[in-house]
Amino acid sequence: MKFCGNPFNTLHVHPASYITCCPSWFTSPLEVMVEGRYENLWKVWNHEKFQKLRESWLNQDNSLCKNCVLPLLENNATPIAGTVDPPIKSYMTPVMTRGPSVIVFSNDMTCNLHCWSCRSKPIIEKRQDEIFRQTKNVLDTFHDSIKFISAIGSGDPLASPAWLKILQTFDIEKYDNLDIELFTNGLLIPKYWDSLSHLHDNITRIKMSIDAASKDIYEKTRLGGKFEDMDRAMKFISKLGKDFIVNMVVESDNFTDIPLFIERAIEHNSTRVNLTMLRNWPDIRGGAATFKEKSLANPNHPKYEEFLKLLQDNEDLLSHSVVDASRIRPEGHSIIRQ
Repeated sequence: MKFCGNPFNTLHVHPASYITCCPSWFTSPLEVMVEGRYENLWKVWNHEKFQKLRESWLNQDNSLCKNCVLPLLENNATPIAGTVDPPIKSYMTPVMTRGPSVIVFSNDMTCNLHCWSCRSKPIIEKRQDEIFRQTKNVLDTFHDSIKFISAIGSGDPLASPAWLKILQTFDIEKYDNLDIELFTNGLLIPKYWDSLSHLHDNITRIKMSIDAASKDIYEKTRLGGKFEDMDRAMKFISKLGKDFIVNMVVESDNFTDIPLFIERAIEHNSTRVNLTMLRNWPDIRGGAATFKEKSLANPNHPKYEEFLKLLQDNEDLLSHSVVDASRIRPEGHSIIRQ
């Protein structure tokens, strides 16, 4: 069993909860999620739920993480964040004296797009002051240990007033060799890049969610977005010399774009192409009915065989060194909740 370092290294920050990895990977997320609004974040980091999770991994028990993709990626050329080698370090104890080194923020759903796959309607969060305070508290509390932050998995950091302010006023001198990932749809990067000049050396990775490679499918999938703006953003980002990751959530409306998506990503100097299956997110537009209609993880889906044939016919592309297709292959479908 491959050891996971996330419980000892990583903190995911949500509006009113904290967890050490993506909630979907846990067997029962509420068992390992710390809920509430905390001022003292060390009480979160050493909460009894996190202690229980750490103890289980130290005892080589992964029963709390049965939905994790880690087994799929064990033999993949691209390492998964959080894995460590050698596996167990001396600082890894149930009660931690060292703060998290990786912070993954998902505490604002504000976005300039309203993709049906992750929200039921356009969202502009009104609680921007609260988001700013929470974010600043996390950064101030753990500034001695933080080496990497991701902003933001729940919305777009450049569409959020709170997050744009955080980034534009970021005191980078407080941190020792901090790496920053912008997790974004990319459309606002050309507009705001110059205002982040003090962070240009620290923004080492840009992760861009695109989901399509043709105009009709992009604008059907990425609601509120224009293909031309996406294309301009990809070209802009490709010239920045950053680790450039592109994401595609595969479902019945866009799977035919997979080959073109990979080709465009390679053409634009992407360093990794993440292909993942649609998941039944709580805010998916149309709820479970939409998920059932769109999910190609279901062998009974009318387009399932066509999907598998496309994968077989494009094995060379899917096996390209920058492509992670492990989660869209049939062996990866079992982790998708039906």
